[in-house]
Amino acid sequence: MRLIFFLILTVQIGLYRASYAQGNAQAESRYRSALADYKTGKYAAAMDKFYPMTSVNAKTAYSPYAHYYYALSAFQLKRYKDARPMLVQLQSRYPGWNRINDVYYLLGSISFANGQIGDGLDQLAKIKDSSFNKDIQALKQHHLGAISDFLKLKDLQKQYPSDRDIALMVYQSIQSARTPAQGDLAYAEQLDKQFKFKKSEKVEEAPKRSAPKSDTQWTKGYLDVAVLLPFRLDEFANSKRRSNQFAYDYYLGLMIAKEQLQTEGISVNLWAYDVSNDPRGMQAIAGNKNFQLSDMVIGPLYAGTFDVAADFVSGSNAIMLNPLSTDANLLKSGSNIYLGHPSIAYQTQKAAQWMRTLSPGLNTVIYYGNTAKDSAMAASYATEWKAKGGKVMAMSKIQPDREWMESNVPSFETNKPAHIALFSSDGESGGHLIDLLNSRKLNALPVVATSTSFNSQQSRLSRYGARLSLIDADYIDREKETIRQFQKNYYNKTSTFPSVYSYQGYDQLLFFGRMLSKYKDKLPSGLQSRKYGSEEYLLSGFDYTKANENQITPVLKFSGSKWAPVDR
Repeated sequence: MRLIFFLILTVQIGLYRASYAQGNAQAESRYRSALADYKTGKYAAAMDKFYPMTSVNAKTAYSPYAHYYYALSAFQLKRYKDARPMLVQLQSRYPGWNRINDVYYLLGSISFANGQIGDGLDQLAKIKDSSFNKDIQALKQHHLGAISDFLKLKDLQKQYPSDRDIALMVYQSIQSARTPAQGDLAYAEQLDKQFKFKKSEKVEEAPKRSAPKSDTQWTKGYLDVAVLLPFRLDEFANSKRRSNQFAYDYYLGLMIAKEQLQTEGISVNLWAYDVSNDPRGMQAIAGNKNFQLSDMVIGPLYAGTFDVAADFVSGSNAIMLNPLSTDANLLKSGSNIYLGHPSIAYQTQKAAQWMRTLSPGLNTVIYYGNTAKDSAMAASYATEWKAKGGKVMAMSKIQPDREWMESNVPSFETNKPAHIALFSSDGESGGHLIDLLNSRKLNALPVVATSTSFNSQQSRLSRYGARLSLIDADYIDREKETIRQFQKNYYNKTSTFPSVYSYQGYDQLLFFGRMLSKYKDKLPSGLQSRKYGSEEYLLSGFDYTKANENQITPVLKFSGSKWAPVDR
């Protein structure tokens, strides 16, 4: 979007003189207040203040500017249905306005954003001021560059045969094709003869935007967040619960966080992309001009597409967040990549450190479940425990079956471990194992386990009391008033209750939206300044003071009547 700082400056100077001459100090005050809101990104507030100044009964020297900035504020909020009528009204009432080219440009931008390519091109064609040429070219490149269908782009060029920018994009598409058709090569030569690309300019790349991203990223007044999740739109029509329901739950959390950020004066645009594990699809998205303007990228989740996205983000001014992964190796892809959770190594390190304080003994027995994450956490815990001078008596795969445990879990009559560690994702192993230990009079034997080892809604974990420590980076304290309010708000909007992914989406966008808005290009130093606890967020909070993984305390103890992090 063209950022017209010169226009703002000339409006402030020129209109001050006019209002002074007319004695219209009150109108000037209202206008300046609205303009201040616009320049600080408070677009909704600016619209409320500009609107009365657009009345036919309230004409002042500020009226046409109020029309324009009302529409521009609406555009920033993607309220195109509010922006277009105001611009049409501006054209009707002030046809000779000295900034009418800005109106044409904004109308063209709105049409492009609505997918009305033809109308957008027609609006831009009305601009005769050559100072707009680079901005117009960038705007076309931004929207038309997203057209992946070459035949559609070629047909568009035939509809607008005199448009040099469209012709250039067609020419570049043909030249960059690995094996262009002979007919296309001839067509490219024809375009070259007509517009003389080779002689007049370098055609390797057209402008990507009106101004360098480094100049406009933190002054445009909003954040662009790309969300790369496996939405699997082909399943969307199914009435049954989708296999990837977590992606939709997470995105709903993002949407509610977006609304909260707006109340804090932080505007966020969410751009959702359906991304699975196909690198080709991610490569196409990475070439999308709109995606390239992202300030933050959330996802993707799978290795095949993560590498492609990380390769792009590592060379950009954006940050990238993997919302679910616990693999610290992902951080090696770039210094601007973050994990929304603590890594497996950090979780097991904190768990081993806590268990070392609970019992003087050095022996442990480790059990793990059937998933790759279960076995990875077990291996990592064994390494951490040994590094602290401990000994692993046994490390075995466990089955979530009471009879199996009766036969395969030792009675520990002669050689009792100092504690038992359990890493399982089946929701059943934890309850069965502790019940078995109790039946063998091992009621006081400490156990550390991942929360996924228990079905928290069926197992009343509090009954295990002090002998159980939980590894849970997403603990939901349902007694918190903010949790209750979120549940109520979520249900009112969706007619469903939030899942843990809903809480994650809400917290993560709320946190990084605030941090980006506050620290801008100094984000790393801002994140390192302090940690943000659960009192500020729904779940466990955020701690990036020492690493790009979220090093919140993932280990919980039962304290009085509720679970709480062990370092409190």
